[in-house]
Amino acid sequence: MRICIINEFFYPDSTGGTGNTLSDLARSLADNHEDLDIDVITSTNLYRKAQTELAQTENWDGIKINRLRTTHPNGLSLPGRLIANLQFTLMAFFKLRTLGKYDMILVATAPPMVAFAASLYKSLTGTPFVYIIYDLEPDRSVTLKVMGKNHPFVQIFMVLQRSCLVAASRIVALGDCMRDYVVDAYKLPVSKFDVIHIGSNEGDVTPGPRISKFRDANKIDGFVILYSGNFGRYHNFDTVLDAAKSLNSTHQEIQFVLVGDGAQKSHIIQRIADEHIVNVRVFDFVPMSEYSDLLATADVSLVTLEAGMEKLCLPSKFYKLLASERPVIGLVSPESDVARVINRAKCGYQIDQGDSAKLVEVLQWFVDHPDERQQMGLNAREVFLGHFGTNAIAAQYYRTLLAAVAPTRLSGSRNIMSENKRHDFTGKSESLEIEKRKQGEPAATKLP
Repeated sequence: MRICIINEFFYPDSTGGTGNTLSDLARSLADNHEDLDIDVITSTNLYRKAQTELAQTENWDGIKINRLRTTHPNGLSLPGRLIANLQFTLMAFFKLRTLGKYDMILVATAPPMVAFAASLYKSLTGTPFVYIIYDLEPDRSVTLKVMGKNHPFVQIFMVLQRSCLVAASRIVALGDCMRDYVVDAYKLPVSKFDVIHIGSNEGDVTPGPRISKFRDANKIDGFVILYSGNFGRYHNFDTVLDAAKSLNSTHQEIQFVLVGDGAQKSHIIQRIADEHIVNVRVFDFVPMSEYSDLLATADVSLVTLEAGMEKLCLPSKFYKLLASERPVIGLVSPESDVARVINRAKCGYQIDQGDSAKLVEVLQWFVDHPDERQQMGLNAREVFLGHFGTNAIAAQYYRTLLAAVAPTRLSGSRNIMSENKRHDFTGKSESLEIEKRKQGEPAATKLP
C-alpha cells in the first residue's frame, strides 16, 4: 500500500508537537509493515525554530521525505499565520500531484487547513484519506475566545472543516471526548471514527533516579513537582502558582519546577516576581537528549489543560510522563481522557482547574505517603507499556488504514473498528455514551 503523510513538521524535528508524533508513527509503521510504502510531504521548518538548511528530499531508512520551503507560522500575527498555513496547504497539494498515484493519504491538523489539500486531491483522483484530529480549528479559537463563534471567518471555516470531515474515509480522534464533540458539532456518524491515543515512542523516555543531572546542575532540593512543555494559552498555570503560594511557608520542601516556553511564560515570571513566590523556578526547554533525565527529576509530574479544551486537544506530553514512572497530577476536567487514564490506572490524581486547595492537599499527601507514590509511578509505567507505546498505537493505525483503503474487501470495517476499540484503554462504549447523551442522560465521567 502506497501512502503519503502530509504534515508541516516531521523528522528530524524532535522539538515536540505533531511532527514528533507523526515521525514516531511513520517509523513504526515502516519498520513493522513491509507492505507499506511511505512518502511524506512536509516543510523545512522545525516546530519551535525556523530551519531552511534541511535537504528538500531525503530517504529516511525507506521513508521518502519531500520538504517544502515555506514560511514558518510561529511569531506571526493571526492573518500572517493564516497566509503561511494556506501557502503550505497549496504547495503540499501541488507537490502531491507530482508524486504519482497513492492508495491512501494520511493528513493531520498541522496546519489546520491542510486537510483541504487531501480533500481536493480525493475529488480529483478518488484517493481516500484518513484525517487525524490533533487540534481542531476553528473550534479551539472560539473556546479560547480568540474569535467569536459568529465571526464570518469562523462560520466559513466551520463549513470547510465539515466538508473535509465528511470527505475523509476515516477520522481519528485522540480520545472519547474529542470524538463525541466532533460527532455532535459536525453532525457526523460515530461509525466513521476510530479513537487512537497519541502515545509515545518506547525509547524516548526511560525511568531514572530522582537525583538527576538536571536536579544536581540546578541545585534543586526537596520534593519536586515538575511541568515540562508549552506555556500555551490553553494551559492554566494560575492554579499552580496559587498552590505554590499556599505552600511557601508550610511545606518549604515542595518545589515547583516549570520547564518550557510559550505565550504565558511572561505572565508566570511576572507573578513569581510580584508575589515573591520563592518555591517556583522556571527554566527553558532542555534538548531531547536530556529529556529523560529531566523527567526523572520529578517526584510528581504535572499536566494541565484549560477547562473546555479536553474535547479539542490532548496534551501529548502526558504519555511521556507515564513512561517516566512518576505519578501524574492532571489539572484537567474529570471528563477528559487524561483523567480517565489516571483514574483507571491508579497512577495519580485528577484535580479541577482553579482548585488550588485540592492541589495543596494532594501534594501534601504525596509527601507523606512515599510508598503509595512509588506504586502510582509503577502503575504509570505499566499502563504506558501496555497501551500507549508507539508500536501499539501504530498497530491500530495500520488497521485503520486497511479499513479506509479497502473496506469492502476486508472482513468489514466494523470488525477493524472493534479491534481498535479493544486497544482503547479508556474502554468506553461509544454507542452507549452517545445514546445516553442524545436521551439527555449524563455520560460516565469516572472510571471504576
